[in-house]
Amino acid sequence: MNKRENTGKKAARMQTSAFLRCLSAVFIVAQVVVALILGMKLLKMNIVPTPALLIFAAVIIGFNVATVFISKKLPGFIITTVISILVTAVLAYALTAVIKSDKALSKVTGYTGTEIVNMSIFVRSEDPIAAVSDLKNETVGYVSEEKSAEDVIRSIDEVTGNGVDYITGENILNVIDSLLNKECKAIIINSAYLDVVSEQVGYEDLSDKIRELNVYTVEVETPVEEKVEPQIEYLYNLDSDEDRFVVYISGIDMWGWVNARSRSDVNILAVVNTKTNHIQLINTPRDYFVYLPIQDGMDKLTHAGLYGIDSSKAALENLYGIKIDYYLKMNFSGFERIVDSLGGIDVYSQYDFTVEPIKHYTVGYNHVTGLEALAFARERYALPGGDVTRGANQMEVIKAVFNKMTSPAILTNYDEVLDNLDGFIMTDMPQEVIYDLVRYQLTTGKSWTIDSISVTGRGESSTTYSIPDAECYVMIPNEEEVKKAMDLMDSVLSEE
Repeated sequence: MNKRENTGKKAARMQTSAFLRCLSAVFIVAQVVVALILGMKLLKMNIVPTPALLIFAAVIIGFNVATVFISKKLPGFIITTVISILVTAVLAYALTAVIKSDKALSKVTGYTGTEIVNMSIFVRSEDPIAAVSDLKNETVGYVSEEKSAEDVIRSIDEVTGNGVDYITGENILNVIDSLLNKECKAIIINSAYLDVVSEQVGYEDLSDKIRELNVYTVEVETPVEEKVEPQIEYLYNLDSDEDRFVVYISGIDMWGWVNARSRSDVNILAVVNTKTNHIQLINTPRDYFVYLPIQDGMDKLTHAGLYGIDSSKAALENLYGIKIDYYLKMNFSGFERIVDSLGGIDVYSQYDFTVEPIKHYTVGYNHVTGLEALAFARERYALPGGDVTRGANQMEVIKAVFNKMTSPAILTNYDEVLDNLDGFIMTDMPQEVIYDLVRYQLTTGKSWTIDSISVTGRGESSTTYSIPDAECYVMIPNEEEVKKAMDLMDSVLSEE
C-alpha cells in the first residue's frame, strides 16, 4: 500500500467521522428540543413533582453527553442513534399526550356562564301541520315570562312573514292546556318541561297527545350584574384550599350537550380531604322538597336544574348549610361514553335486579359497559327503596369511575377518555386545582377512602314552584338524616 492510498483512506475515515458527528449532533439537538419543550410544558402545568423533573433533565443531559463520546466510531454511532431515535419518539409521544390533555381540560373547565335551552314548537298529535311555515295565519301560545321564547318567535316570523298571532299563559300548564283545548294551533315551550308536566296528575299521557314540530337551541346567560346571590347561612364554611373542598356532582336527564338546562337527576356532594385521602359522598334524592334560594320558592331538587346549575348548587347549599366550592356536570351521553372509554367499570350492587333488555345485576361486583352502568345508575322501580337505593347505586358508580381513573389502567385508553370529555362534562374547578390533584396523586400514590350516605324522607303530594297549579309527588326531608349528613361533611373537612 502506497502513501497516496493511506492518505486517501485516512481522509475517508475523517470524512466519515465528521459525518457521524454531524448526524449525531442532529439527533442530540432534536432530542434536547423535544425534551426541553416537554419539560417546560410539565413545569407550567405543575403536575409533575420538581424532583422528578430534575431527574428527567439529568438523564437527558447525561445520555447526550455520553452520546458525544460513544458515537465517534461506527458501532457506537449505530447504538446511540437507535437509542436516540427511540427516546425522541417517546418524548414526542409524551409531549403530544400532554398538549392534548391540556387542551381537553381547557375545554372542560372553560365554562363561561353560557347555558343552552332547547325551545320546542309542539302541535297536537293528530294535527296535519308538517312545517313551521304551516303556522301562517294560525295562533301560537307561549309562557309570558319565558324570555327564550322570543328567539323562537323571531324565527317563526321570518318563515311566516309575521303572519302568526301569539297568545300567552301565566305558566306551562296554562299554555299546554290552551293547545289541548284547541285555543291555539301550536305552543312554544322549553322541552325539558315535558317530563316535568307528565309527572302531574292528569297529564301522564301528554307525550301521546302532542308532537314536536321543531326545536331551537337558545343560548342563555345571566349577566354578572344581574346574578342573584342567595342569602344562605353557611354552618360549615371552611375556606376552600388545595387540601379540603366540596364538589357538587350533577347528572342531567338528557343526551346531548352538557351545558343544556335540564332536570338534575343525580345530586351528589363529594366532600374531599386530601390530607387524609378521605372522600365522603352525600346523595340527595331527586324528589327532595327543598327551598330554591334564587327562585325564592319550594320545589323538587331535580327541578332546580331547569333554572341552571347555580340554582341546584344554591338549593343544596341552603339544605346542608355548607359552601360548595366547585361543580362537575355530566349528561347521560357523556357518562356512557366515559365508562366505555375506560374499558368498563366494576360496580357493587346490594340487590339482584334486572333492567330489561339491558342486563341482570347480581349481588356483589358487576363488570358493566357504559350503557349497563347508566341503566344501573338510573333504575329505581326494580329496587327496594326506590330513589334512595338508586342514589346509593349512583354513588357506587362514582366510586368505580374514580378508582378506574386513578389506576394505571387508564393509560391504556388515555386518548379515548380525553376525546370523550369535550361537550359532555363541564366544571368550574380551575385547571390549576385539577393539576394540583394530579401532582398530589403522582407524588403520593396513596389510595382513597370513599364513604357514602343517602338521606331519605317521606312521600307527599304538593304544588311546586315550577308547576304551581298542580300537585305532584315530593319527598319531605328527614331532618335527622340531613343533620347526620351535615355532621359527616363537617367531620371530613375537619380531619387533619
